[in-house]
Amino acid sequence: MRLKDAPVYLTGDLPNGLFAVLSGEVHVAQNSSDGRIAHLHSVGPGGWFGESSMLDGEPRSSDAHAIGDTRLLRIGRDTFQRLTKENPAFYAAFTRLLCAHYRIAISHIVSSATLPVMTRLAQRLLHFARLEGRSRPGSRAIEFRLSQESLASTVGVSRQTLNGLLKTLEADGLIEIGYARVTLKRPAAIEKLAREERPVLSLGGV
Repeated sequence: MRLKDAPVYLTGDLPNGLFAVLSGEVHVAQNSSDGRIAHLHSVGPGGWFGESSMLDGEPRSSDAHAIGDTRLLRIGRDTFQRLTKENPAFYAAFTRLLCAHYRIAISHIVSSATLPVMTRLAQRLLHFARLEGRSRPGSRAIEFRLSQESLASTVGVSRQTLNGLLKTLEADGLIEIGYARVTLKRPAAIEKLAREERPVLSLGGV
């Protein structure tokens, strides 16, 4: 599939496939009850998404949008069912993918409930830098694309609060902000901010 700034699927859609990003980028998000968009994660080349509905057959619980020119590999539902039925290794692999996304979600829930906002921001910046960052030639700086609206939603703060936090980091020379772009100028300093002691929470059987 080839898409440009278009939805791959929307909340409530029936399962239309399991997807891998060949080139470009896909953002997966959910709409909150108050109308805000909660950015869940970004998927770059080599990444898979859309496995939940393919495994349980339920309607989509999130939106997936192609950002810019994007090429996708789509495994249709019939093919997916045949692959997983004939070869249990495929089913196991897709289940591990679902578990990996689940662990990311749980980590985000815990950090949002227990950590200072600057620590959460540092962790989110590192997450996106590792996921889709590109190193600047001749420096340690790492650059990646992400709108402030998406970053605010994943940190769990308002756009205004995020803007103030980013300006603080920029004034300290740790980051550089551009249009839908963030550059970590001093990744080691951001990693230090992200290493905050966490209180222990009880999450039952998680």
